[in-house]
Amino acid sequence: MTRIKPSILELLEKEESIFLKMDKYTEVKEIITTDPLFKATSWAGYRFLAQMPPELEPIIAELVFKTIQKQTLQSLTLNQTLHPLLPFSIKIKFFPTDKNTIGATLTRYKEDYIATKFYERVPVMTLYLNETDEVIWANQQFYRKAAFEPTQLISENARDFLKINPKILQHDALAIKEPHLRTEYKLLKGDGGFLHVILTATRQYDDEGRFICTVVVLRDITEMKLTQIELEYQKLSIDEAAIVAATDAKGDIIYVNNKFCKISKYSREELIGQNHRLLKSGYHEPSFFVEMWKTIASGKVWRGEVCNKAKDGSLYWVYTTIIPFLDEKGKPYRYQSIRFEITKRKELEDEIKHYTEHLEEVVEERTQELKFKSDLLFEMNEELLSQNERLETKNKYIQQSINYAQRIQDAILPKEAHLPAFVKDYFLLYQPKDIVSGDFYWWYQDAETQRFVWVIADCTGHGVPGAFMSMIGMTLLDEIVKTKNIFAPAEILNQMRVEIGRALQQDITQNRDGMDMSVVCFEGKTQKIHFAGARNPILLIQQGRSYWLKGDKMSIGGRLVRNEPFQEQTFDWLEDTQIYAFSDGYADQFGGEDLRKFLSANFRSLLLSQAHLPMSEQKAAIQAAHKAWKAGQDQIDDILVMGLRV
Repeated sequence: MTRIKPSILELLEKEESIFLKMDKYTEVKEIITTDPLFKATSWAGYRFLAQMPPELEPIIAELVFKTIQKQTLQSLTLNQTLHPLLPFSIKIKFFPTDKNTIGATLTRYKEDYIATKFYERVPVMTLYLNETDEVIWANQQFYRKAAFEPTQLISENARDFLKINPKILQHDALAIKEPHLRTEYKLLKGDGGFLHVILTATRQYDDEGRFICTVVVLRDITEMKLTQIELEYQKLSIDEAAIVAATDAKGDIIYVNNKFCKISKYSREELIGQNHRLLKSGYHEPSFFVEMWKTIASGKVWRGEVCNKAKDGSLYWVYTTIIPFLDEKGKPYRYQSIRFEITKRKELEDEIKHYTEHLEEVVEERTQELKFKSDLLFEMNEELLSQNERLETKNKYIQQSINYAQRIQDAILPKEAHLPAFVKDYFLLYQPKDIVSGDFYWWYQDAETQRFVWVIADCTGHGVPGAFMSMIGMTLLDEIVKTKNIFAPAEILNQMRVEIGRALQQDITQNRDGMDMSVVCFEGKTQKIHFAGARNPILLIQQGRSYWLKGDKMSIGGRLVRNEPFQEQTFDWLEDTQIYAFSDGYADQFGGEDLRKFLSANFRSLLLSQAHLPMSEQKAAIQAAHKAWKAGQDQIDDILVMGLRV
């Protein structure tokens, strides 16, 4: 009678772990087991892969191949949740025995503890890892947000797609695996993108103290990152106007701005790490501070007037707002205080209060003095009114000056009527954030050499400072191109960098103003188009194909000054070529439902989707898209977009 060969899965149902030896074709040569049926079985033609579900065969075959070729240990966890055809989860370790054979240890893996139904309901991404940090299970929230397919996670080590942020001083929670540690990582998504996440990792053990798995919880903080720039702007504004400090949950000072140091007469080094008791004046009763701490510790905002003592012993008054920042559990972990000095007002109030309380006793004696103070207050009020009138007058003159500067800037900018005849169609979207702009456009046609130079530039800042820079930029372009007859875009940028540095004396001053720029030269004799960019790209469309041409990653002047020469790119000048040049104002505009930037990729897609239309209709579509995206938000930067069809 022919003996029926039992399967490896049947053997694992009886024994928790088995060892087998196979060749590179996965034909089994030997199995170490106590089962008599296996000992009596002939191994001829007995292939390991034939014992596994078909969907797993290519994965296992690849690991066998790697083990033999690289002579290194390979491991794999086949999870029952991901592969329901398996009767249970299996952990396999392949290791080389010689050049043509490998050994394999198969262990039946218990996973009764996995409460998948619970973790499918939680709103965060959850992973289970084995002892070597390989993924053995993930919830649907992870698959949805991380854009992974289940088969992509088989034998995938979590370190392959979770990268710790090296810019932040923090512990590696994935290595330490303590529940109280929260670490920022970058999660590399299955579709090539990434998310910023906060990670916590906790080891789980069974009742006998044996390791079960590591539970990893990931919270997406990507959108939070986008708000950091806006928060920095707000911080700068507040620091300029108010006295600002921050403390930790215990009340120890962790931040003070310059105004705080100035009014308290302590240096920043003397204040950091100290408690606000350092400034205690003794004016307030202890209950005053007890009530204040009771309010902010409960997560509520506190407002009040506080008398503090400076380092030299002088007293000063501040109107204070303390804002508690709460963690996920609703507990304060930081307190931010914003103060405005009211010492003069309090002194005046104290005097008035003093005179009021003793009015009946000293009416006759104080009448003249009160009248004097009343007259003084009246004069102060009159002075304030006079100052307001002067401010309004100055405001009016400043506004008139800015309007006049706009007329000057408009006069300097080239006129659209002076575009060369080979420009078949064009549009110009020029939309300053303020009255005058830090973005500018410039062009020049040299009839003798049949060259046309076209420039789109974005200067540091906007408004009046940006307009000054734009006028410097246009003046230097006139000198470099018209006077020196330099037409090569890369050399124009090289010359601009030298002249900007010289004009602003950046080698001996702290000035770091500059500009980003796209330069295109149309050469009629050779029918070539040349391009070079200082950070700014352009979009080129020819014969139905689009090219996103990036500039060099360095500005003209600015904070990061590099001396490498700019690089130039050259293309054939074909019939009906379309070129678009622009500043970053359009792509950087915040808007949409999530109040995020429009981004360069979306801007590029918008231009390509409208490229088949006449240029005037393209301009209208771009303006409409910007208005819809902004949806009532303020414009944050100058906007300049120009397209040519040649």
